[in-house]
Amino acid sequence: MNKRLRKLILMGGGEFAGAYDAIPNIVHVYEPARRVLASYTGNLIRLRRASDNAESDFAYNASGNLDTNAIAAWAGGASYVVKGYDQMGGDNSTQAVAANQPLFTASAQNGHAGMTFDGVDDYLQGTYTVGGALSQPFHVYAVAKLDATAVNDDVIHCFIDGKDGVRMRFLTSAVSSPDTWRVNLGVYLTSPTATHSNTVLWSVLANEASSELYFNGALDVSGNIGSENAPGLTMAARYDGAQLWKGYIISVIICDPAHTTAQRQAMEAAINDYWGIY
Repeated sequence: MNKRLRKLILMGGGEFAGAYDAIPNIVHVYEPARRVLASYTGNLIRLRRASDNAESDFAYNASGNLDTNAIAAWAGGASYVVKGYDQMGGDNSTQAVAANQPLFTASAQNGHAGMTFDGVDDYLQGTYTVGGALSQPFHVYAVAKLDATAVNDDVIHCFIDGKDGVRMRFLTSAVSSPDTWRVNLGVYLTSPTATHSNTVLWSVLANEASSELYFNGALDVSGNIGSENAPGLTMAARYDGAQLWKGYIISVIICDPAHTTAQRQAMEAAINDYWGIY
């Protein structure tokens, strides 16, 4: 594997440099595979061990990556995600019900960790208590992979949503044949791109009638997305636990206020450098 994709640089004097330190306006980061901000020194993920239901928090190793060796030694088999920590320090995404917890996956993309959602009952959820609800215009960046069995299946699969019925929905749907991707913050903005099972970096500028959806750094569709501003995050389902995602979810990053074009491109490059998506 290309070592450049794996390393996080340690600056002179032992000062850690996070991959997103130079990116402005970040308000939420859910990326359990690594520490991405030098200002964050907490845990990355909390897991439940399948063998006895014991729970434990896990942080990062000396390189900044999630300590998967410690997880493997502790779990001795399968483990499930109880909590994904927000690296901005407050608004974690959780699931207290064991049956609804996604499977921890040590190598989801480019050798790095993610979460596998079963499309039946798995999802995480949390309220934005630090800074409150989002305010358009804002940006959402996310990395996910739809399972091949869910492609063109005439079923709605919601990758992320808001909370309490306020929409921030990135989803697939049977709006045509084949199925296509859609985004909805009150109004559906439908992509011309058919659904597939490749890992994708989504970048969404939520800016009402001037919104934009990017796939892997390229503009896919622009138009009206609606005016809703989510007060929280639901990961792998609609806000009420329906329309469940099936596949990997690897990273969700929210920036408010929105980025300029140059800032969006820098964010996409920083994400892709580690995950090797395109």
